[in-house]
Amino acid sequence: MTKIGNQVKGVVAALMLVGVVACSVPDSDSHSPPQDLVAKNDHAGLETWYVKEAAHLRKRTKDMMAMAEEYQKIHESSTPAAVSAKIVLVQHCQTLAASYAKAADEADAMARAHRDMTGRSGS
Repeated sequence: MTKIGNQVKGVVAALMLVGVVACSVPDSDSHSPPQDLVAKNDHAGLETWYVKEAAHLRKRTKDMMAMAEEYQKIHESSTPAAVSAKIVLVQHCQTLAASYAKAADEADAMARAHRDMTGRSGS
């Protein structure tokens, strides 16, 4: 393999590592599930928790889509290996974004369910 080919492999490997770390490291907003609210049957508190969780998941969705766009912009090399790695990275970010979006929708549904249990209605 050529020196440039090895460098491209190194860059792609580094980008993959950064992507995996970015996807797996919790940010400062992460928090544990609300077991105490469930134990207290606190539907208003659970509604609030799920609303915040949905917002957090939507932010993660946007972050993953932005990351996919950045990977798409990379024009390091047109070797088959580099192109293949780039496709994998973009698809990985898009798959995560779709999962986060689905989870956000589910959190919204849980928030509505807990809101209904309090006897309040909302949008």
